[in-house]
Amino acid sequence: MLLAFLAAFVLAARSSVAVGEWYATTVYPVVSAALSWSVSWIPFSMEEVFAVLTALLVVWIVWQGIRNRKRWWKVVLPVAEIAIWAIMWFYFGWGMNYFRESIYERGSVGRQQFNQEKFEKFLQGYVENLNGSFTGDSLPDNFKDDIKVLFAQIPARMGLCSPRKWQQNKELLFNGLYSSVGVLGFMGPFFAEFQVNGELLPRQLPFCYAHELSHLLGVSNEDEANFWAYTICTASDIPAVRYSGYFSLLPYVLSNARMALSPDSYKALLLSINPSIREQFNAQQQYWREKYSPLLGSLQSYMYDLMLKGNKIPSGTKNYLQVIDLIMAMDNKINL
Repeated sequence: MLLAFLAAFVLAARSSVAVGEWYATTVYPVVSAALSWSVSWIPFSMEEVFAVLTALLVVWIVWQGIRNRKRWWKVVLPVAEIAIWAIMWFYFGWGMNYFRESIYERGSVGRQQFNQEKFEKFLQGYVENLNGSFTGDSLPDNFKDDIKVLFAQIPARMGLCSPRKWQQNKELLFNGLYSSVGVLGFMGPFFAEFQVNGELLPRQLPFCYAHELSHLLGVSNEDEANFWAYTICTASDIPAVRYSGYFSLLPYVLSNARMALSPDSYKALLLSINPSIREQFNAQQQYWREKYSPLLGSLQSYMYDLMLKGNKIPSGTKNYLQVIDLIMAMDNKINL
């Protein structure tokens, strides 16, 4: 009966933006604060521990069923119950943020039709800022505190939680596995933990940290998480953090530009980027290619694409690329 009640509430949130937004702004701040505080004293990721223990429990149930020659339904039912409880925990711990209002609605901006002239003007300004932000400064130890201070300055109308002092990313056990499937970080919905891959390059770290922290603060869509990571990092007074913001947006800028510009214009765009930045970008691409497993990566991407589409993000994993549309629509409406 409890599972039925919880499932009914999830379906209500899924079919009503008002319920989803009420959860995101009223229930989720309390739930995320409590969950993250409860495991804040543990240095490693409880999300990984939960996933491993759950998988082992399922394997043990199946093995016991085979060993004791139980009827199939006596094996399937407990496994199904575990799966449903995990799904409910996922949605009540974080997942119902998928059903809230979009950032366009919260920011009172409309989705805009593509405009070639406006896009090319954006590209020009972006490249100027990217080249101007280039730095050889190392990343200071306090960069995470700087990012959290900036997140706390986001206007209340945007509906994000305030970051808590005990909310930090945890040590991961399977960094190599995440690298093999192209995962740079992830949000843990079961204990309100956000994680970043331990194999990230220093210039990627601030952007990825801000991206995953935004998920913890109530952001579900990947384009919005990229938007906040870009907005927060480029507003920082720390040169290495600011450069990470501009540099980490470059793959999305180039992907959009490749589709919108002629081959000659795209080549000219590439040549307008500081050669040192281009060299860093190419080296970074090669760094991750050497760690990537095409088979595992394709499988992970396919499953994640299905999960996003099943949670009211119709563009699936292409949602990451839509950050450029969002940046242009917001047009510096968030001043930090």
